[in-house]
Amino acid sequence: MKKGFTAIEVADSHLPSAWLSAKRASLENGEIAPPFHYATARQANLWMALFRRYSPFSAKEGRALYLRMAREVSGLLSERPAQLVSLGCGTAEKDLLVYGALRARSWSPDWVCLDGSLSLLLEAGRVSRSGGEGARLVLADVLLPDLLDRLGRPEGMPRLVTAFGLIPNVAPDRFLQGLRAQLLSHDRLLLGANLAPVVVESAQAFRESIGRILPQYANRPTRLWLTELLRDWGLRERVEGYAMSAVEGGGWFRYEATVRWKRNQKVLLEDGSSVAVRSGSALRLFSSYRFTREGLGQLLRANGFEPLSYWTVPSGEEGICFAAPSSSGTGPTG
Repeated sequence: MKKGFTAIEVADSHLPSAWLSAKRASLENGEIAPPFHYATARQANLWMALFRRYSPFSAKEGRALYLRMAREVSGLLSERPAQLVSLGCGTAEKDLLVYGALRARSWSPDWVCLDGSLSLLLEAGRVSRSGGEGARLVLADVLLPDLLDRLGRPEGMPRLVTAFGLIPNVAPDRFLQGLRAQLLSHDRLLLGANLAPVVVESAQAFRESIGRILPQYANRPTRLWLTELLRDWGLRERVEGYAMSAVEGGGWFRYEATVRWKRNQKVLLEDGSSVAVRSGSALRLFSSYRFTREGLGQLLRANGFEPLSYWTVPSGEEGICFAAPSSSGTGPTG
């Protein structure tokens, strides 16, 4: 690789034809697939501005917590991981701390940074190079059912998989079940989740905490980021009624940003086909799940993982769980 160039592996999920199919499905289902909000450099920059402003990791205490977690996890690993896989890596700033902690033990795992956004993946490449030779960069859908097989496993040795900031924006059960099916018994998972801090675990306390956090989503910078997609797709004048709200369902809460179609119409796609939409029907732009710490543990156990350790940022609004595939799971056993 010549100096000044970045090598990126691209999965079929990012071919133009696949992109168009995903766009069509988003419009037909009335729900925008999360990767579309990071597709352009402008969207990525708008999101990074939000991350720096609102993420607990951006505060001194949050970064210190992640650094402590990374060091402690390296001590909890009973086997040297041959591969560090950062799913939905974003800018990879959190993952870099884990990689650094492993290197501090003279472990040099193959580091794979994987994301659905080319712009964020390029940032991850820049960040990863600050910790050494840099990570292997893969542009792919994180929900591919055979994703880890495609990446390859060095000599069948253990993997450490990180998923920081990923599970809030995907269907939690679907993601965890798909990941569990690909992991071996000696692999380990570091899962980051957005939390709703409560003193006592109860439905009322959960609901009240969700209400206190809502302003972090119901604000102008978040609206600017999420509606950039409408401008990019030429839909801004076709919708109305942008709203950010907290919705309860399945025992969890999630924040949802929605707009509504102004009239019955057909949305023309790039290949000349179209998608019919109905006046007043909702188009969900975004959703973000929140859990309690106890609820996160229940979610993991229900989907084939056994929580081993927890870390929570001082605000209580973000947590990391270190987990192992449980013997009751459905993954490979080799």
